[in-house]
Amino acid sequence: MFTHRSASLRLLALSSLSILALGAAHADEARWWRGNTHTHSWWSDGDAPPETIADWYKSQGYQFLVISDHNTMQRGEKWYPVDEPPRRPDAVRAAFDRYTDQFGEDWVEVRGKPGEREVRLKTLNEFRPLFEEAGRFLFINGEEITDRHEHHPVHLNGINLIDLVEPQGGDSVADTIQNNMDAVIEQSNRHAQPMVVHLNHPNFHFAVTAEDFFQLEHEAGDGFFEMYNGHSGVHNNGDEERVSAERLWDIVLANRLGTYDRSVIYGVATDDAHEFSNWGPGFTNPGRGWIMVRSTHLTPNKITAAVRRGDFYNSTGVELDALHIDESGIQLSVDEKPGVEYTVEFVGTRKSTDLVPIAGPRAPDGDAGKPPRTVYRYSESIGEVLARVDGPDAQYRVRGDELYVRARVTSSRQHGNPFAEGDVEMAWTQPMVVNTGSTGTKP
Repeated sequence: MFTHRSASLRLLALSSLSILALGAAHADEARWWRGNTHTHSWWSDGDAPPETIADWYKSQGYQFLVISDHNTMQRGEKWYPVDEPPRRPDAVRAAFDRYTDQFGEDWVEVRGKPGEREVRLKTLNEFRPLFEEAGRFLFINGEEITDRHEHHPVHLNGINLIDLVEPQGGDSVADTIQNNMDAVIEQSNRHAQPMVVHLNHPNFHFAVTAEDFFQLEHEAGDGFFEMYNGHSGVHNNGDEERVSAERLWDIVLANRLGTYDRSVIYGVATDDAHEFSNWGPGFTNPGRGWIMVRSTHLTPNKITAAVRRGDFYNSTGVELDALHIDESGIQLSVDEKPGVEYTVEFVGTRKSTDLVPIAGPRAPDGDAGKPPRTVYRYSESIGEVLARVDGPDAQYRVRGDELYVRARVTSSRQHGNPFAEGDVEMAWTQPMVVNTGSTGTKP
């Protein structure tokens, strides 16, 4: 049966082990919290100071935010050249004017003569008190660990970090991913604090393939990657040769569960915002994708622990009024908006599906002179639509022959500031691993 907001909101994730663990939580005290785990400021390559960014997210109804700058955290002393910035000079100067108007000259520290002005960037501990409110808004420490293997960019976000994580490198793309994951896991264990690490934008320069995920090991059992990223340059939808990030998710899930007996991979939606001055398709704006996390409390550790166990769904605008996942299937109900139509698709892969890849052409990476990577083709039965329901309420009952099932909700409402023209508001649940002898946990 459906469980509504007035009762308990339940997101029970994935394997039977996860279901049992989550069932012991205080579901009647939990609620959904909206947050973004990937955005950038003047501390790296964003076009605005972190205070302006935090104000935008809080004013738009987000409850938590990770400012995930490249290979840095908002600590120590740093001066930012607002008159001659490293990128987007017009946007940066406009952001500086807004910053001064909004926060005042007593807050904004400037040095240098006109044409050579620099602004001292406030640390997280300095600007945190301006925004954080118990039960309303908080920051979670984070970093975009920005690495590469040869010419392939490999970026991962560490969430709820205590210490900066230096890029670890590796002998391959997969090895580079693994080494950086291991560094976050080691820090989590060392500090006895929950942390999450998710691989970012796999289709950025088409650097990461599905095969790079197949045998990744995660000490806690599960991995994460961005199945949706709102950055205009990350090829979310793939191209003529390469699959979309969502299709990649299904290929990874099917092979990890059906071939390699590895753990599930959770999908994450983010906006990867860099631009807060210029708006529209083609710009890297906030508000395109986010996660809705079910937790009893709005604290960094509680939110991170909930994400860690898969207790969240992804959204670009659709909100769920009810979500229940257990061994028997998935039930959900959309929080309807007037005049909007909804379609729910239950996407999955059956155990009988042929998972053997066929080597296709060696596609270019998207940059001239860079060596190509082999593109593999997979059966269209991987990630097929197992059932479809037109309307806001839907239910899928497990047959027992599925490897996993997940739900995708598509609305008729246009996204207000889309990744690509024509995008509509959507939502995605995490996959449920069908308990038919293989739980999806590591052997």
